[in-house]
Amino acid sequence: MSIVQTIRFKIEHKYFAGFLQAAIDESGVKGSVEQNGKTITLILSEEDPKALERFSTYTQKYLPHSIFLGEIRTERADTQPKAERFRSPVYALAPCPRCLEEITDPASERFLDDTVVCTHYANDEVYEDQDSTYFSPHFNGNDTVLLCDTSKVRELFLVTDEEINALFSIEKPTLKVTVKDPELQTLTGKKFLRLKAPYNVKSVLAALNAKESGITTLFFDERDGEPDAVLVQEHLHMIYDNRISASLEPLHEDPVLNRFLNVRKEAGVSEAIGAYLSRRHGVSFPVANDIGVKKAILFHPFSLGKTIAQMQSDSRRKRLLENFSERFPETAQKLNESSDESIDLFTTIALILGLDDPGFEALSDKALEFHGNGGLKIDMQFKEGDFDYAAMIGSIMSFRLAGTDPHYLAYSIFEAYGDMVVSVLGQLKRQFKIDSFLLMGDLFANSVLFSRILSKFQISQPYFSNRIALDSSPTRYSEGSI
Repeated sequence: MSIVQTIRFKIEHKYFAGFLQAAIDESGVKGSVEQNGKTITLILSEEDPKALERFSTYTQKYLPHSIFLGEIRTERADTQPKAERFRSPVYALAPCPRCLEEITDPASERFLDDTVVCTHYANDEVYEDQDSTYFSPHFNGNDTVLLCDTSKVRELFLVTDEEINALFSIEKPTLKVTVKDPELQTLTGKKFLRLKAPYNVKSVLAALNAKESGITTLFFDERDGEPDAVLVQEHLHMIYDNRISASLEPLHEDPVLNRFLNVRKEAGVSEAIGAYLSRRHGVSFPVANDIGVKKAILFHPFSLGKTIAQMQSDSRRKRLLENFSERFPETAQKLNESSDESIDLFTTIALILGLDDPGFEALSDKALEFHGNGGLKIDMQFKEGDFDYAAMIGSIMSFRLAGTDPHYLAYSIFEAYGDMVVSVLGQLKRQFKIDSFLLMGDLFANSVLFSRILSKFQISQPYFSNRIALDSSPTRYSEGSI
């Protein structure tokens, strides 16, 4: 008899099965592992109980957690392990538990060795990370936090078990978390920070050196394309990721439609309606059916100058602008000075709310400060077939004049985005008679928007990809054109 485990893996990558093969090799158990698509089958013979115990001990110590790990079903069957040994391709993984032991254990022959590469997932080739990142004890603007002392994570941050599992997974995604430690808040001036556990040999050595000096965190300018995830309830999805997530197939020359078609293929549907909310690619609602694929709705790029001009041409909104200028003269001056520049919508809104370092991140963080239920009704209207930015900006200015707290107003803005998406998808469903919905874009990094979609649109089962990042990785772009 044998123990048979069927493991659901959310991506076709083979490294997790490779770690299981390494466990078989090291424990000497009679076993085999194979992977077909997203299904891993592990067979372990029961003929040698001591070998099974060694396998169990090894996996408890060295088998890494993966964010892509799904349901595991275990049964006993009258079957024998396969004869063929599993092989995994090379992947850009973080150091595994065995690598970390080699690097950090003073008794190890490879203690502090910066040439360690992972060979512990049945891989013949190795991944060598060329990283020029500089880690500093000084915070600089939008830096990411490197967690140097992992035992202090709950002292420094308010994190859930799910967030800890993700942070310390073999994929090592970056998560935005709430800062708990008052000294860290004072040092950074932030209530929310991007947090990352050591993710390669260089960062492991930097963290170890800092920890020995009594330093719990370092700061660094994160490389483009590093796994950057959002975690809402049990939903964990990559926002950006050029390292671990599945690569896109070239299905369309337009980057928005190409990602949409790739996600449609993953979802296994022939017809679909999408919502793509992106800082770089704007807001659009693509549709694919037996006729073809197109953007059924596309928001034109935001222009502060044009929006102000439209408001000036309307007597009611012109008066609103005058009242706003009288109440907030410094903010009005900043808006006027920026009207000829290509600042984006979220920078404009953050300026109106009086936020420091205005932009999407500042506005998103401010929204996270509100912990109540139910937001204000922000105007998210369409005019002459296009999104009415003047109505939206006017609505936000009105609430600001009424004395609405910035955090409540920021929260309401992202909630309104969610309501708008649900409304538009419902209209497109009635128009095209399609009930498969695919959601993409880096605006979903904001958990208020993400949560609103999940709660208001749950019955329609919106699909967020588990294996494809929700958006293309930025190249440290200035705030986008949305």
